[in-house]
Amino acid sequence: MITIATLAGAFVFCYALLSILISLAPRWGLVDHPGGRKEHSRQTPLVGGLAIAMTLLFALITLRPSFAVPMLIAVCVLLAVGVADDLIEVEPIPKFAMQAAAGLVMYLMAQVELHFLGDLLGFGAIGLWWFSVPLTVFAVIGVINSMNMADGIDGHAGAIALVAFLAFAFVARESDLWNQYMMLLVLAGATAGFLFINMRSPLVVVARAFLGDAGSMLLGFLIAWFAIDLTQGIDRSLPPVCALWIVVLPLCDCVSLMIRRKKSGRGMFVADRQHLHHYLLNRGLGVGQASAVTAGLSVVAALIGIGGWKLGVPEWVMFAGFVLLFIGYHRFMGHAFKTMPQFSVMPESTSEMGQLSGKPKA
Repeated sequence: MITIATLAGAFVFCYALLSILISLAPRWGLVDHPGGRKEHSRQTPLVGGLAIAMTLLFALITLRPSFAVPMLIAVCVLLAVGVADDLIEVEPIPKFAMQAAAGLVMYLMAQVELHFLGDLLGFGAIGLWWFSVPLTVFAVIGVINSMNMADGIDGHAGAIALVAFLAFAFVARESDLWNQYMMLLVLAGATAGFLFINMRSPLVVVARAFLGDAGSMLLGFLIAWFAIDLTQGIDRSLPPVCALWIVVLPLCDCVSLMIRRKKSGRGMFVADRQHLHHYLLNRGLGVGQASAVTAGLSVVAALIGIGGWKLGVPEWVMFAGFVLLFIGYHRFMGHAFKTMPQFSVMPESTSEMGQLSGKPKA
């Protein structure tokens, strides 16, 4: 009953906030206008991330978990740069710096840190020693921007995040980490409330709000936070590689795309139409269908990660599977876009950091 009440309460709270914020967004200038490489036909409020963040902040203040203060500070840091980017397009370096700052708050104030990678090679756990700080910050920035890049069509990033939050909630409950469990339920309920007005369905023909850069950055940061928190330290039994499986879809898409751009001589931050969601759209799927497919793939990957953990599959086997999946994905996507070059380039020259803005890229 507590689980259901928390999910439902967060859903209703976030949905109510969205109804208010949508009406206020035009006054604040928090709207995304159609035109250029964007395919939506009307201005759309960029307040989805704000509503999710406000729901989380209310829960942190009300429930007061042990990590409430550092999470509140880190979320506010990301909201500041995210909202600024939605309004005036912040340059890449300041954005990365603020993301790193949020990662440092997580590391220094909450002691949520990467200090070992698990038994990835079958020879024992790999410790990080003095590399703990830079690799923790690097992981946070990587997950934030992989989720940012995933925010290309209605419902895509939100659905991936919802699957991750529910999977991590299951892990937290099985590990008796009740503070984490409650916060993950709040995030899952709030994300579902956003998807109710964003993801295409018979009831939602056109999205009423987008995540915005603030939202996609927020979701990426929180996924990174709990992926690290649930795998590192005392009373944590989830292997890090199993957490990787839960977020494998955006990570594979981001890394593969960067490699393909570099190999072709293009800048890694020069936007194109070679994301997974673009491939699905190019194959004839509608926006709602493409988001449903990626959500389904995320569920399968999360089940593999959790199943490997519960069944005691050796970590090196899980890691080998992860590497093989990435190689297969990379080769498949590289071949796929060679056969459909007309879909490979954006209709206008633009920076990938514009694509990372949380605005629609389809």
